[in-house]
Amino acid sequence: MRQRTETSPFQLPSCLRAPCPGYFGFSGGFSPNQEHQEDHEGEDHSDTAQAPSPKGRQDGTSPKGHQDGNTMEKGEQADQDCHQQWKQNSNMDIPKTFAAMARFNASVMGIGDRMWFADLLYSMESLVPHIGNIDRVQEECDVLALTLAHYDKVNLAEFRSVMFASLRSLLPSTWSTQHENAWSWFWTCVEKKVEATRLLPVRHHQALRSFLARMDEDALATFKLQVFDTFFANCEESQLYLRAANKRLMYIMGRILTIMSDIYTKTHKAVIAVSALGLLHAGHGVPEDLVRPFVAAFMQSIKQACSDESLYEGLWWTLDLIGRIFIRTLAEGSTDVIIAINKNSTTVLKKAVAKAPRGVRYDVLLRVQVGTESMSPLVWAVDKGALESAAAIIKDLLTMRADRGRYYFGMESLWSRHPDLIPLLCNKAPSLLTGVLDGLIWRSKNVKKGVRRVNYYIGSIMVGSEGQLTSSLLDLIKHGDPKIICHPTAVFQADLLWARLCCLPWAVTKLWFCVTLMLFVIAEQKGILSVDVRSQQRFTVIACRACLYVFSLGQLWVKHAVQTYKAVRARQTRRFIWRFHLPSYLLQSGQEMTEVILLLLLICMLCCEPVLHCLGASNEWLTDCCEYGEWYCNLNYTYNRLAAFPMLLYFLLASELVHLNVQLSVFSVICASLWWEFILYVAVLFFFAAAFASAVACLPNLDGDDSVQKRDFFGLGAAFESMLSMAFNTYGSGNYEGIAQASEPLLKWFIIAFAACWHVYLMNLMVAQLCQRYNEIFHDARGNARLTRGIIIYETSMPFISKARWARFVDSLRLEDACELDEGDNGPPGAVPTAEGPYDYLQYPAVELDRVQRFGGLANPELPWPNLEEALDDSAVGRLDRMTRAKFEEMERLMVDMAVKLGVRSASISNGGSQSHSTHGSQLQQDTGKPVDTEQTGHMKEETEETLSNEPTGTEVMRPPE
Repeated sequence: MRQRTETSPFQLPSCLRAPCPGYFGFSGGFSPNQEHQEDHEGEDHSDTAQAPSPKGRQDGTSPKGHQDGNTMEKGEQADQDCHQQWKQNSNMDIPKTFAAMARFNASVMGIGDRMWFADLLYSMESLVPHIGNIDRVQEECDVLALTLAHYDKVNLAEFRSVMFASLRSLLPSTWSTQHENAWSWFWTCVEKKVEATRLLPVRHHQALRSFLARMDEDALATFKLQVFDTFFANCEESQLYLRAANKRLMYIMGRILTIMSDIYTKTHKAVIAVSALGLLHAGHGVPEDLVRPFVAAFMQSIKQACSDESLYEGLWWTLDLIGRIFIRTLAEGSTDVIIAINKNSTTVLKKAVAKAPRGVRYDVLLRVQVGTESMSPLVWAVDKGALESAAAIIKDLLTMRADRGRYYFGMESLWSRHPDLIPLLCNKAPSLLTGVLDGLIWRSKNVKKGVRRVNYYIGSIMVGSEGQLTSSLLDLIKHGDPKIICHPTAVFQADLLWARLCCLPWAVTKLWFCVTLMLFVIAEQKGILSVDVRSQQRFTVIACRACLYVFSLGQLWVKHAVQTYKAVRARQTRRFIWRFHLPSYLLQSGQEMTEVILLLLLICMLCCEPVLHCLGASNEWLTDCCEYGEWYCNLNYTYNRLAAFPMLLYFLLASELVHLNVQLSVFSVICASLWWEFILYVAVLFFFAAAFASAVACLPNLDGDDSVQKRDFFGLGAAFESMLSMAFNTYGSGNYEGIAQASEPLLKWFIIAFAACWHVYLMNLMVAQLCQRYNEIFHDARGNARLTRGIIIYETSMPFISKARWARFVDSLRLEDACELDEGDNGPPGAVPTAEGPYDYLQYPAVELDRVQRFGGLANPELPWPNLEEALDDSAVGRLDRMTRAKFEEMERLMVDMAVKLGVRSASISNGGSQSHSTHGSQLQQDTGKPVDTEQTGHMKEETEETLSNEPTGTEVMRPPE
């Protein structure tokens, strides 16, 4: 009998190299283990000689002894054939899991078309891990019986054969008799429980349908409220958790009845719904003790509503099963972290995760799994408003810890679990954004060559799971908080995208306006080229105007025609004035509206273009043809006046280049913020000028036609213009002498009153208001400039960045590599390193230097982290602190002894020579009325509390002895 040998990693087992009689095993399944059993029986296979054991080759004990040259050639040829066969079979989809192997074996055995087979396979995921829990096994078997009740014929013996064949196939080298016995016992237990309850679901489902069919709508509503009335009467504690109105309670009861019906027809969905409800109630802190009283109240109400006792058993079985599932999910979901969130206590949360292994600490904080349902403690804390607990979770996740073996940093786990973390916090908990961004910064405490190393861990917040740019920074921009956007992490990411990707594409788009501005200046302004309309330079003007109309006007026309068509077709319009609607995109950006106004003005200029009209009077290409008639001159004047307005708009559009520099952008933001105050005071000026001009125009002219009053204040228009000239200090000083010498005395007094109202009162008021407004917006001006740049990055520049360029940019950051902290110390991956000045960290001191918590001892991921608060500080500062505390304790002991000797303090209280510092501190506070430090450490706190409970009051202590 040959001895069985393990297969080489580079050698395919013989059962895969060639079909043989034992290929499918005794059950028709794919079982390599059975081929080995046949080999033990001495059955000869043609493949045996291809792979003799190393021992046989070494000792020369092969069946044919030493092989000659021909035999060696045959062996080499066989090895080549084997290698070729390996290449052919390498593309085969060989099952690697139990489910895949079971499906494969079931199809081979001819039972792959059984619908119940998938339900049995699905139930194995819940039965196998919990075989040691008899209650859980019974629950899963009841659920399995509900599922199998949908089929007429179910043969559990067939699944047993498939199960054992699959297990032997997956474990060919480790399968033993112990495995055989264990799995036989497991399936026997499951089979007995399933067979015992297989016929119950049909009968119990009929009982439930009969019960619901006997009640009309009014009786059902009464029954729903009766259940809760009975529940509240029997369990007073339930009033603390159920504080809903009757309509809400009736809705809850309707959901329960729906789940009771669905558990027979849609078993898996009903179980998932019950699990989700249990997880939700665990988050609300509902105790398990309320479930059984509720089920009892439900049954009591059923007995009152229905007198047919034959239905009770089926209804009770249904309620009991749902109650067991609910209690289990409630118990599994009530983790220590969820309990701490319900208390909203940072201290309780720290204790809840203190004993968690360091390797799964992040999973404990980010996931509570119950069956197929899961809940995030972080999201639950945010939704519930437990912001203290949420902040503690974020701080713990983004705390860098390190043992001797590796670093632990939860940034990747946090964003893998919650890629929408930033928008979630922006909408529900903006106060937590600062803590998240703080946790992504690491600063070195060492300064080398005048700079300090800084790592910004922005890998997860900037790059998504598929390598795309995330919208986290865009969500911060849309949030609109100028303080958050100025956080160092957000600033670094925005500057990185701006400098490496977005600056040049955006500048190129704005460069086009600069080119068109130069063309417009050359084409329209006088004096740049020759004023002679028949000189050769007129062709340069004509060429500039042609380029302006074709490229600038054409580009604006195509762009806004397409966008307007899309907006109108999608009905994305907004009311502008009265019933006049405009496309929505025009009202979202001032630049778009400016471009539309510029487009309209250019169209008007094209209609009035003198070059085109002069072609009708002369064959020469002329820019001015006044010599051919007055109409051509007036047309030229109209064109020149009209060209002044596009000139301003071109400069306005080109002025957006200030966003290339943050300082210039800040100044533009300040100017834009103060614009409305300026408009307000200009309107007030117009009002006062119109008022005084109307009054002055009513005065009689006593000095003739050559007087100042006749020239500057005759009529409303002339008077209004003169008032504005006075307000803007453009009214000549000689004119004021004429006003002073005028015969009409009221003219002088009206001018004095206008000057006093504007120059003395309104001008100073405007300056004061502008200063106050400037102080309000100054602190947020840089943040608003950053918001503007962020919008430019995402909405203007990033659409021009190709996927290939973005991929090259991400690869250049090397986010997957470990990022060095200090020299020779490779920290967590996902960071972009940079350098800053030695004192730049003082601008944002919230992030401490070298915030890594380092631990010694064993580097085992299964061990929890030691408690740093209880660890002994062996530094110089720690030793000084302990020595100072010892001195103060000694002084306290001496003072207590003196108080005892003077009879001020009872000797029984201070017996033993040591009393708590807090006890004595509270006593001194009562004696002197001054606060004293009462901090306690270690086990002395418990002794102090016991002493305080037995100590007399301050009045009794201070009472002198009789």
